[in-house]
Amino acid sequence: MNILAVELRDFRNLAAVLVEPHGRMNVLAGDNGQGKTNFIEALFLVGTLRAFRAQRSDELVRFGATDGLVRARVGRRGLERHYEVLLVGHPAQKRARVDGKAVRAADYFGGFNVVLFAPEDLRLLKGPPSERRRFLDRAVWNAEASYLADAQTFERVLKSRNALLRAAQHGRFDVAQLEVYDAQLAASATRVVERRRRYLDVLAPLVVAAHARITSAGHAVELRYAGELLEGGPEGYGPRLLAALVADRGRDRERGHTHAGPHSDDLEVLLDGRPARAHASQGQTRAIVLALKIAEIEHLAETLGEPPILLLDDVSSELDATRTAQLFEFVAGLDCQTFLTTTAPGSLPLPADRRDFQVNTGDVRA
Repeated sequence: MNILAVELRDFRNLAAVLVEPHGRMNVLAGDNGQGKTNFIEALFLVGTLRAFRAQRSDELVRFGATDGLVRARVGRRGLERHYEVLLVGHPAQKRARVDGKAVRAADYFGGFNVVLFAPEDLRLLKGPPSERRRFLDRAVWNAEASYLADAQTFERVLKSRNALLRAAQHGRFDVAQLEVYDAQLAASATRVVERRRRYLDVLAPLVVAAHARITSAGHAVELRYAGELLEGGPEGYGPRLLAALVADRGRDRERGHTHAGPHSDDLEVLLDGRPARAHASQGQTRAIVLALKIAEIEHLAETLGEPPILLLDDVSSELDATRTAQLFEFVAGLDCQTFLTTTAPGSLPLPADRRDFQVNTGDVRA
């Protein structure tokens, strides 16, 4: 799969950009603050319908503009398709279109896949569990587009249950409705946990193998799906969660949110049997996160029968020289399209088979 052309209009600081990228390596160079990461975020948005930096869609529309647009022409297995994300109105709403026709999010995915590696990922191990859950959910959904429906159903029921709990704090306590939400939450949560665990069962050995390739110190890395309701095994997860929801009603009502469920779980990473979050050095953390990303790409390539499009946002600024060389060696072995940002292209082991773009104050030129 390849992105054949990218058109941006009023996205971040990119007023009007039209790029025809190279089929292999694309290098976006320029000083900080010029728009390199904005271009990568646009590609991530059109590939996933989500931004990786912005908290609100309004942040994606160029200051002073009313609407924004990201459009990608994608070629895959001899076919061309047009993917668009429009940012319309105030506050901005995302509208997805494929080949000029409006589609639901669930029908948007599957045509092409992107994997992002950004400096923020290197904080994955040390950050809160929510970041590791987000990484896991994005990875599952990238490999299995149908996971989106399960995740959305769970989030919708969880939001409704929490709203009911907050209403109960003001005396409006509907026990019958809460029982309905409890049953729905247990059912949807079971599907989410099953798919997260199934994905991790495949990913974990790939991470172990990748980590062994890029390190020589002999440290053992291990991945576990951690949750307080998983001790009895996956088979009885739904009934255990339902029992916990009933038992926690008093506490949940007092706090106004649901305590038990997959939104409280974690992706636990161990190094030599100890939590990497607390015990891994900076260099060990970089090696583990690099192994995670390599494993995600390898799994996706195996699942799809072709590698995804890679988005590498200034990762060389966070990786040391050894890790940077290992990353580029891995990328060189993949027959995939790559978009890379850097402030110093001369310091990277870039292949000759590439196209260079200069990014300056929102202008992207080959």
